[in-house]
Amino acid sequence: MAAQKTPLGSKSDKLWRDAIMRAVKRQVGKGGGKYLDVLADKLVALGAEGDVHALKEIGDRLDGRPSQALSVGGADGGPLRIKYVVEN
Repeated sequence: MAAQKTPLGSKSDKLWRDAIMRAVKRQVGKGGGKYLDVLADKLVALGAEGDVHALKEIGDRLDGRPSQALSVGGADGGPLRIKYVVEN
């Protein structure tokens, strides 16, 4: 059977996320019902110690990722030329 295509960025394309969720569910199944809380506490503790990666992750989770700047221009960074064609 052929693999079904999904839009880019869909949850089924997020292999790392899926693997982490399976690992968390395994821990929950072993009686670790608060496992995500333990992980969150560890992340916050690392951030409080000054771990830059932890601080970035906390910021991304609380505020969302910053918008990317997008610059649109013509050749060599000059003005963008737009040409309209009107047909009757």
